[in-house]
Amino acid sequence: MDFFEVMKRRKSVRSYTGKAPSEAQMRMILEAAWTSPVARARFENIHLTVITDKGVLQAIVDNVGDRVVRPGSPLYDAPVLILVSAKPVGEVLHNNEYSSAAMIVHNMSLAATALGLGSCDIWGAINLANENPELVKRFKLPEGFVPCCSLVIGETDEPMPVREVQEGKMAVSYL
Repeated sequence: MDFFEVMKRRKSVRSYTGKAPSEAQMRMILEAAWTSPVARARFENIHLTVITDKGVLQAIVDNVGDRVVRPGSPLYDAPVLILVSAKPVGEVLHNNEYSSAAMIVHNMSLAATALGLGSCDIWGAINLANENPELVKRFKLPEGFVPCCSLVIGETDEPMPVREVQEGKMAVSYL
């Protein structure tokens, strides 16, 4: 599958079979993360946590509770969640850290698509996790790191056909 086909097949998958990616697939997905740009090349300020522990995944789900509008599990019963955390340069996380985390998640999502796996960016559940210090402790992050966002990954039965690209979908200005 070429790069542009991967981009046209990538979608937010919200239904998983329960089967996790193989070790080789996980290695490729992590390699995609490692190729991501990081603001000011501060790679030491990024930490990835691969979560397969059902207890920790359920704790994230339980923490969300009824605080989201979409019905069902906020992690869609995916077998793997990769948490992207950043160490703030100042007192709090800024645009640089969140932008870097988003690019890492997107690279991993494209890699999962290329491997025939489903994936979905998870932001809200991680934002809510940050309000629960006991839950954040369960992530066993290095000192000073703050969860930013995550990606769930797993095998899916959802079709991922090549989508038509709608020209003009977003406004474009030329200066």
